[in-house]
Amino acid sequence: MFSIPISVVVFFISGIFAAEIALLVCLYISYGLYRSSGRILLKWYNARKVGSLKDIYKKVGISQPYIYTFNSATPLIFSVGASGEYEILVSTGAMEMFNVSELETLLAREVGHIKNGDVYLNTTVALIAGSMIALSNVAFWISLLIGSGKENDPLPRVIRLIVMGIVAPPAALLVKLLISPSREYAADGMVEKLTGRSRMLPELLERIDNYMNLHPRQINPGHVHMFPLNTLRIRDLYDTHFSLFDSHPHLESRTNRLLEGMEYD
Repeated sequence: MFSIPISVVVFFISGIFAAEIALLVCLYISYGLYRSSGRILLKWYNARKVGSLKDIYKKVGISQPYIYTFNSATPLIFSVGASGEYEILVSTGAMEMFNVSELETLLAREVGHIKNGDVYLNTTVALIAGSMIALSNVAFWISLLIGSGKENDPLPRVIRLIVMGIVAPPAALLVKLLISPSREYAADGMVEKLTGRSRMLPELLERIDNYMNLHPRQINPGHVHMFPLNTLRIRDLYDTHFSLFDSHPHLESRTNRLLEGMEYD
């Protein structure tokens, strides 16, 4: 992903030999990320395996995804993986909010992402961008541990805002350059093919959106492109960087396309 640009920069700084070494190192790191990014994100969310996806994946000829669950009140379903091995993560909040047919509809979207080849890139970008954003939380907790002030002292949040100002633009640029909003239209369109319930999907997306409006939660913005819709909400000055990470089409546009039965690319 970054091998060639980094090698070019090294070439102009240190010459051809250093550029060749940089290219080899970058390729090795890229391969390592390709093989392990899914497993790292499973550990990130402390996800546990609960079974495997039944039936619907067979209709599009992909390998059988495994289902994992993780503790979060936010109703989220998303996919990770690479090398033909994929996992679909379902939050405990989603399991409580949706019934079986509704969960199957949302799972069908994830099968669409897998079929369309979105998941590897989504996973790798989430690992890199999410790790960059995590630095702001590290700065926040370090400032608390070293005793930056008394209870409700704004300094730790100011420090996190400053660090976010440094790491958010390159992380968001990575998401914007590599993640296409059109992938959501394509995944939405797979729901009709797999379940015949394309008209149910807008309602489910609206319910998730309404939940986030009523219960905004802190979510790593570097991971949001993996989710069914934009779950970020700007509540105050400290959240201003969230607007950089929205890689989803407007929900109204997606709903109109589903309800009108438009063709999906």
